[in-house]
Amino acid sequence: AGQGLTLSPTTEVLLEESILGWKEYELELMRDKHDNVVVVCSIENFDPMGVHTGDSITVAPSMTLTDREYQRLRDIGIAIIREVGVDTGGCNITAMLRSVLQSLASG
Repeated sequence: AGQGLTLSPTTEVLLEESILGWKEYELELMRDKHDNVVVVCSIENFDPMGVHTGDSITVAPSMTLTDREYQRLRDIGIAIIREVGVDTGGCNITAMLRSVLQSLASG
């Protein structure tokens, strides 16, 4: 970081955590005018983050999400579809998760 600060014209360095290796999931949701929301399906990208979705094999429904992870994604998805104003119709939400094993390995 010291060398980066020295070389930077603004004396700033941006450090970000890599998402390579994280799992990518999608939720297809539908909402009606009465605020009923349903998850049509969950989709799991076979390849980890870093591989373009168009180049990745997908599996539906997702097979490796725990019930807790699925419920969290579902709750977040419902909050997003309401917040962005999808009053009637469908919405695709992409999310990424780091596996428990990766979390333990990185400390």
